[in-house]
Amino acid sequence: MKHSRSLGRGGLLCLALLLGACSRGQPDTTEIIRPVRVMALKATGAVSDEVYPGQVEPRYEASLGFQVGGRLLRRVVELGQHVDKGQVLAQIDPRDLALAQSAAQAQYAAAQADFQQAVTDLKRANTLKMQNFVSQAQVDRAQLARDAAESRLAQARSQLNAQVNQSAYGSLRAPGNGYITKIYAEAGQVLAPAQPVLQWAGEHDIQVRIAVPETRVDQFSAGQVATVKLWAEGDPLTAKVREVSPVADPVTRAYPVYLDLPGVDQKSARFGMSANVIFQRAQSDSAFKLPGTALVADEKGAWVWVFDPESKTVHRRAVKPFGVTESSFLVKDGLRAGDLVVIAGTHVLNEGQKATRFIEPADVTAHD
Repeated sequence: MKHSRSLGRGGLLCLALLLGACSRGQPDTTEIIRPVRVMALKATGAVSDEVYPGQVEPRYEASLGFQVGGRLLRRVVELGQHVDKGQVLAQIDPRDLALAQSAAQAQYAAAQADFQQAVTDLKRANTLKMQNFVSQAQVDRAQLARDAAESRLAQARSQLNAQVNQSAYGSLRAPGNGYITKIYAEAGQVLAPAQPVLQWAGEHDIQVRIAVPETRVDQFSAGQVATVKLWAEGDPLTAKVREVSPVADPVTRAYPVYLDLPGVDQKSARFGMSANVIFQRAQSDSAFKLPGTALVADEKGAWVWVFDPESKTVHRRAVKPFGVTESSFLVKDGLRAGDLVVIAGTHVLNEGQKATRFIEPADVTAHD
């Protein structure tokens, strides 16, 4: 029993020590001098960046199919292959087309023979009429037969020409220089006329497509310039708005906006690449542009630390940031020109904290 009492007294002692430690407040760090980097504010007509995700696409693309039906004999291109204008991409079995052309040729030959016979009969009837061996009615019938034979010959000629074209349609050719982006059919498949076989995309005209919410679509118009940064990195590209769709996407309710990338080829921007499209918007009022490292926020709001050079202390200044990007934000109210805002070391500061500035050649000032 004595042993149990001693353990109880020891436990109470530890508990008292723990409670005493927990009851102490946060240590006072106001006397600790923290080094900070500051920025001297200068009011300017700031520019904010609007960033929209986009995708690189060909401006011109088409699903290619044969104008005639038949069995696909072979496909001579592969996915992603570069093709030249007029290059053969695929062929269907030519045997049926060749037979149809031969039949049209035979019909044309027969119509041509009938026409020659009708011409001969008309000449004979005219000769006999001049000798009063036949009546005018017989000459008229010969003339009608000749005219009908001429019509049949013209019809047969048109059918032959059409069948010759049909035979040429047995080879699927590229409409221009570009790339094969999709394959829909393989050799042996029986195709209907106009059934898609390949997807072709032109190589010279490249665009970026973005989706704009209905609350912002009025801010876009043809001719606006933007900067395109590919997720695959590389140098920024210059784009120009070509078209703002008048109809929203039925699923996303956003409006497609298309931007041209003049002078850009597949070496710089491949089809399907993701990109950030950046538009710069000038602010009507003066504002301060600050780096993202200056902003501190919690559930109560956002603020920045302002350095007082006389007392060498920092003080919290509530702000309402807008135009926030990955690297910066804008502030209109809560700050004044000339304020020294802390842009590095904000995470270790408390209200009234003593601080010292990094010694730098010159202050960094706000810019557009």
